[in-house]
Amino acid sequence: MRVVAGRVPVFVGIGGNATHKVLRALKRLHRHRFDGIVSVCPYYNRPPQEGLLAHFTAIAQATERPILIYNIPYRTSVNLANDTLLRLAELPNIVGVKDSSGSLAQSLDLLRRRPEGFAVMTGEDALFYTMLAHGADGGILASAHVATDRFVAVHGRMTADDHHAARAIWSTLEPMVPLLFSEANPIPIKHCLWRERLIASAECRLPLTRISPALADALDRALKDAIR
Repeated sequence: MRVVAGRVPVFVGIGGNATHKVLRALKRLHRHRFDGIVSVCPYYNRPPQEGLLAHFTAIAQATERPILIYNIPYRTSVNLANDTLLRLAELPNIVGVKDSSGSLAQSLDLLRRRPEGFAVMTGEDALFYTMLAHGADGGILASAHVATDRFVAVHGRMTADDHHAARAIWSTLEPMVPLLFSEANPIPIKHCLWRERLIASAECRLPLTRISPALADALDRALKDAIR
């Protein structure tokens, strides 16, 4: 979606594993102003592809807002197959996907087969540069909360077809990304934001706990290198 006069579009997370509850939430939120919806694949009950197709079709029919599907099978226990996603991409207001499939082969297949105008935003932080190099439109990345300007610069250089400069910037971020996920997200990222004085506390809600001392030390060192 195009940014107008410096305004960042806001997409609201509206998803769940009971379709009728998602539709009820859409109706309840209809009066609020926001630009679009991010809707995660139904979790826990592991619907078949036919169920995923029906679920997202119902959501698309219940709103005129643009919809970005969020496929993250290692959290939901269900994988939205590319064949199903491409059928959903035929619906006018399903405009893209946050692709956290966990399979590079699946992601590259999607990039080869997607229709024109259908956005593929990687959600796999460690694959940001790789996915951009294969034509992805960008990323929706937890890691980008840290050293944000570097992530933006990688995308900017790739968009300008300056892969060498993008790779050089990415090399400063690449060692830090695995550290940010070596303990449960967002524990490490909140620690970094707290260190940068962007948030008042690194505390997370239970059952998430505080970062381990060893990882905190490693991240402090990596953060200094990344922003140097």
